[in-house]
Amino acid sequence: MDYLLKSLVNNRNVRCYLARTTNVCNKAIEIHDLWPSAASVLGKTLTITLMMGAMLKDEEALTVKIDGNGPIGLIIADGNARGEVRGYVNNPHVHFSREGKLDDVITIGYNGYIDVIKDLRLREMYTSTVPLQTGNLAKDFTYYFLHSEQTPSLVSLGVTIKEDNTAEICGGIIIQLMPSATEEDIVMIESMENQLKEMSRLLLRHERLEDLMETLFKGNFQILETIPAVFKCPCNKESFARGIATLGAEEIEDIIETDGKAEVVCHYCRSAYNFDKDELKNIKEGLR
Repeated sequence: MDYLLKSLVNNRNVRCYLARTTNVCNKAIEIHDLWPSAASVLGKTLTITLMMGAMLKDEEALTVKIDGNGPIGLIIADGNARGEVRGYVNNPHVHFSREGKLDDVITIGYNGYIDVIKDLRLREMYTSTVPLQTGNLAKDFTYYFLHSEQTPSLVSLGVTIKEDNTAEICGGIIIQLMPSATEEDIVMIESMENQLKEMSRLLLRHERLEDLMETLFKGNFQILETIPAVFKCPCNKESFARGIATLGAEEIEDIIETDGKAEVVCHYCRSAYNFDKDELKNIKEGLR
């Protein structure tokens, strides 16, 4: 089962988000026909988005956009506070490896930006942009948290893709200093950096995230919440009808005259919604 733990560590001076997202990654592979490198990158992006979503409240949500000008193109993921996440990439048929390991850096590129757009249910969206530093998502989001949210953090992400092109494991961790953190807490996080480099192996060794927390923090933690994680797209025909309406009456009439129908496919889940001539006419009439 995919799920996420929200915890406080070291006498509540440190907070931790730990997620297992193997099924989420495999759902993305299935929907988008991802090749291994694309699966690795999107799996990690979905994982970081899921953990960042867990930092939100109630109906708040966020979108993560990554564009490193690499072969995979644009990477987009949406997440919310309920453990729901969805995403896609421009070019799913991408695969690069180096020394037997998937090469995220070549796949993503490193000449671009990370955009994080938060819907905090205010009048305007909160948008933050940072330049990609390396094309290594764990390092780049460590940079994002420090420079955009002023929160010293340690991020580790891991994906292992099997020969049948499914994920054996996928997940990640974010460890962040709280305002009350001491020098001892800083030293603790710095000392964990090497231990967390092989995130996939840690997740494979510990079937339960609670056991991995015990290995990492030796009982000095408090689990605040356990959240199921799922790839879920809330798209529906009504929302796409509203999208068609934004084309305007003239363009809708052109579609009616030229094709007599329309098909719209969701980028996130590949669901197709068909609109016949009468439905298109109703949408057009609704614009009056």
